[in-house]
Amino acid sequence: MESHRDRRGVPRVLIFYDQAEVFLPRLSARFPSVAFHTCRSYAQLPERLAELKPEVILAYKFEPKPFPRREFLSCAELRWLSLAFAGLDVMLPWDDARLTVTNASGVAATEMAHYTLAAIFGLFQGFPGLYARQAARTWQYHVGRSARGATVGLVGLGHSGREIARLARAVGLRVVACRARAVPSPEVDAVYATSQLHEMLRAVDVTVACLPLMAGTRDLFNAAAFAAMKPGSYFVNIARGGVVEEAALIGALHSGHLAGAVVDVVRTEPLPPSSPLWDVPNLFITPHCSAEYDGWVSEAAHLFADNLQRWIAGQPLENRVLAERGY
Repeated sequence: MESHRDRRGVPRVLIFYDQAEVFLPRLSARFPSVAFHTCRSYAQLPERLAELKPEVILAYKFEPKPFPRREFLSCAELRWLSLAFAGLDVMLPWDDARLTVTNASGVAATEMAHYTLAAIFGLFQGFPGLYARQAARTWQYHVGRSARGATVGLVGLGHSGREIARLARAVGLRVVACRARAVPSPEVDAVYATSQLHEMLRAVDVTVACLPLMAGTRDLFNAAAFAAMKPGSYFVNIARGGVVEEAALIGALHSGHLAGAVVDVVRTEPLPPSSPLWDVPNLFITPHCSAEYDGWVSEAAHLFADNLQRWIAGQPLENRVLAERGY
């Protein structure tokens, strides 16, 4: 029998999360033959891996520390790593032939789409500037921009992108997308290839970044990309801070080339008080919360449980991700 399974042939499962008790009873009830082990701190992880030699790990991010990629990859017995979040950048790269990696993409797609539509309409209505006037106790007449007939350009068309497209089209917006597979999609009005990114940026009123951070997307939104955007357009980032060159974004907003932006993610999180982003006009910053909602932990655990059933049965897993893929 393989060392990463117990004497009954049941996989050893480690849950890396400081609040595992939130959903552990439900997992144990669904899989009574599986012994679920826990690790509640980064400091204890090397010892727990050496002791348990798990075949399966469910991992959350729960401390403001670098994700323990090296520790996970050094566990020779590990065969499947289930990330309880969508981002892959903290684990890249890995060997797809040795390790199966899944993520929780889609668990928060609806909430992220709601956030994005709020951001889009808030930008058109001028909410960042209106909030600044409120903070200054200034009552000033304001005329917003109408979003009727506007085109939204999605960079990335995964779970969140598709849900954004569905809701945006439902309220009368036109939606186009840029992704690696430039084939027509019924979910959007047009699809651009990644080589046509700047062409799409010139044609849209709002650009939404909803793509993974990886080698090919880091700094994708640089000075050239912002210069390609339609003058007076808007930018929304719900992806990762690393896809944006922040100096270029700051320049585009200060010059007025961009009329406004909403970013839920930045390159350094938490954003330090000294960051120049805090003082940029028409920039609204939120603390990486577009995917956070009551119950997301349970939803991620439910997705893992369904996949664990497939893993035990030898079936393909949902939400498998590859170390190198396009957006």
